Amino acid sequence: GDESFNGEQVVLALRGLGLRHGKFGIFHRVEGTDDENIVFSVAGLVEPGTFDLANIRQQELPGVSMFMVLPGPKDGAEAFDEMVETARALTDSLGGELLDEAGSTMSVQRERFLREEIIQYQHGLAVS
Repeated sequence: GDESFNGEQVVLALRGLGLRHGKFGIFHRVEGTDDENIVFSVAGLVEPGTFDLANIRQQELPGVSMFMVLPGPKDGAEAFDEMVETARALTDSLGGELLDEAGSTMSVQRERFLREEIIQYQHGLAVS
């Protein structure tokens, strides 16, 4: 819709969920203490997607995008589950709505399909 989220509220919620502001000016869930071990990332929906922490109080965000790169520091399905769990917690915290990549409400079926795609992709990597 036409609603947006206050940037400061988004940043506080992301930090509260254990994400760190870092590389590329976006937030990341990292594995361990090495900031290079990125499990998944969160960017703003508005270009360039970065979070300008110096001016975050003035920022209004229509939403955020969560994404992960495979292979990563964790098993892909485990990382996906962690990302979805974080997305649901963020949605609850901000009073938002969880959508898939097409902008439709994220259904349990879609979540299962994406998870299965990750498992198949990893299987393909193991075979290669």
